[in-house]
Amino acid sequence: MTAPTARRQRKVAVLLTLSGCALLSACLKSTEPQPSLLQLNGSWNYTGVQTSPVHETLTGTLTISRESGTSFQGRLDLVGVNSQTGQSRVLGGLVSGSESGTDVIDFDADLEATPRRHVGQIVADTATGTWVGASADGSMSSGTFRVERETR
Repeated sequence: MTAPTARRQRKVAVLLTLSGCALLSACLKSTEPQPSLLQLNGSWNYTGVQTSPVHETLTGTLTISRESGTSFQGRLDLVGVNSQTGQSRVLGGLVSGSESGTDVIDFDADLEATPRRHVGQIVADTATGTWVGASADGSMSSGTFRVERETR
């Protein structure tokens, strides 16, 4: 075997060993929930306005039931009231999100067939921001929201 071939085989062996170690260490990492950095667990009073396609006021509860690191999961239950007709509808679904920057939360709420993405700024026990939804038929909805932590 020539010297260049032997060097090349050693490099390949080293690379395979390092790759194997990296894969093995990734498999050994814990899948247990990590300590929360957010402290969002609990109930939050939700108020909002849908500005399109129809004007609707939204009220209800955001419940954060699980946190891990900078991510969270929970449920959003709302009542929407059409400002023109007075008709109401009940909306509810699962929530998953994360903190994406200093005091900014970003979460999706699966309400009806229209997932709504919320992005807001947290200040003390209040978060305010905007949301956008897109249904399977391509129609869009949007609005604003405010959540305030319920007193404990």
